[in-house]
Amino acid sequence: MMDERSENLIKECVRQYDNCRYTASALHFWQKHARAWRTVFLIAPVILGGLGASQIWADLPGAGWKIAASLCTLCAGFFPAIFKALDLDMHMEGITRSAAEFTALRDRFRQAANIGSFAPFEEFKAQFEPLMDRMDAARAAAPPSPEWCFQKAQRKIGAGDMDFDVDAAKPGT
Repeated sequence: MMDERSENLIKECVRQYDNCRYTASALHFWQKHARAWRTVFLIAPVILGGLGASQIWADLPGAGWKIAASLCTLCAGFFPAIFKALDLDMHMEGITRSAAEFTALRDRFRQAANIGSFAPFEEFKAQFEPLMDRMDAARAAAPPSPEWCFQKAQRKIGAGDMDFDVDAAKPGT
């Protein structure tokens, strides 16, 4: 018979596992989205600058084409300023770092619940406490993910897309 304190600590490990699972998934979705926007902000000025500097515009009849070329050049100049103002590079680093930390914590809490819980309560608790310290630090450092990322993570996890085959009950084994 397992000690009631150990049972409660197992429940808390599972709760923290779920927290990490949803947070890590949301951050991974946000990371993919942020990476795409970062690519747009890095490539668009090159393309717009090339279009603005192209001599093709000068050979076309009418002033509208020259205005279009000027607008391309102007927009090419705005993209780096917007990129810097939004601080996309720093967000990418923070999102990536936090996603990795929550993924690692997810696995550690699962291991604590499934393996560490067989140790005497004091040993189990000693394993749990540093994980909660890491969790507190991860929460403090993590940028808050947008609501749509969390909702996407909920749908993906709820559909079973992130479950491991080994965790599924297999009849006859």
